[in-house]
Amino acid sequence: MKELEIIKAQFLSNDIDSEDREDNEKLLQEWEQGLIHNELYLSWQNHDITRDIAKKMKESYREFAMQLAENRNLTEKERMSLWAKQDACTFILSITEKDAKGAMQQIQSEIKRAISAT
Repeated sequence: MKELEIIKAQFLSNDIDSEDREDNEKLLQEWEQGLIHNELYLSWQNHDITRDIAKKMKESYREFAMQLAENRNLTEKERMSLWAKQDACTFILSITEKDAKGAMQQIQSEIKRAISAT
């Protein structure tokens, strides 16, 4: 992390008083931890298992939507259950997808096409 080293050199230079230097060290540690966390999160998102989970959630979301659209005999309880399952899929996609909003828009388009085809 070349950029972090440059920032460290600026924030921890010899001409900074000891109190500011201490504050800067704490701030730099927080930034460094944040960067490490983000890198780990990104590598987790790119993992094959995570991609498989996201794929399954997309399929499930579409399946639940089609059940809601095609089955007019669902009880209120059944509809609520399907909506809750969709909410769960949406939540999982929000943490597994880099562009969760784009993924949801794509799913909605696929659902509309499937409904139009029936």
